[in-house]
Amino acid sequence: MAAVVAGLARLLQPAMALPGGGSGGQGLAPWYLLLGLRLVALFIADGPWSSTQPDLACNWTLADVNAQPFCSALCFNQHFSSPVSSMWGFAFLAALLPVGLMKLIRAGQKHERKVARAADEELTDSIGLRQNMAAGIKTAAGSAPTPTMTAFKTDPPSLETKTPCTWRSVAFVFCVILLLAMEVCFLWAVILLQLPSVSETTFLCLPGAQTCPKALECAVAGQADKQVALWALAFTAIVDIAACLTYLFLKAVRLSPCHRK
Repeated sequence: MAAVVAGLARLLQPAMALPGGGSGGQGLAPWYLLLGLRLVALFIADGPWSSTQPDLACNWTLADVNAQPFCSALCFNQHFSSPVSSMWGFAFLAALLPVGLMKLIRAGQKHERKVARAADEELTDSIGLRQNMAAGIKTAAGSAPTPTMTAFKTDPPSLETKTPCTWRSVAFVFCVILLLAMEVCFLWAVILLQLPSVSETTFLCLPGAQTCPKALECAVAGQADKQVALWALAFTAIVDIAACLTYLFLKAVRLSPCHRK
């Protein structure tokens, strides 16, 4: 438990260093929070599946005692044909990819803003210097500043006009879509592949080996705990999907002017 909490703290540390909101809701704090939620769900779900007790309990009245481990392994492989805990870890590892790309995109946006702000300040200083020089020349000549100069003096050009149509914004949206696709696949695997394997009270196993009985009636041990573990993971996937869809909906409203150009 201590190792999981320490890893979760290291995971959320970059998000705490960033401003929570960010322009256009592009702050990384919500995405790091979703990863932290998945990490806690993985810790909860790993308990029932990593127990020292066997996952299957079969009726061994017609089987040799020495053949029971072999026959039990065959029944386990038949019943749990799709990976369980290893698939959870792979899904979490895959989710780190788009979030890491989001981090790189945000870092690039911050660098561009700093460069643009520095250029804007330099241009503003040069314009102010030229205006002061022109005003000094006009004052020395005994004439008032012209209306054109006054208008130019009160309305300097601005270089900080923000547009949502940059390629970095499009790349950020692509990362969100990639994360959404991963979460949909993960939810499909948990709901349609893993939950049915722990929902049956008993199931019939056909080992297909000479040393094993032709048919064995088996049950999944800790069925209720395994179901809760899978529903916890499915809940995190649903939350991630809802967050991605909400972001894409809000972003589509902001990117709509780009399609009209």
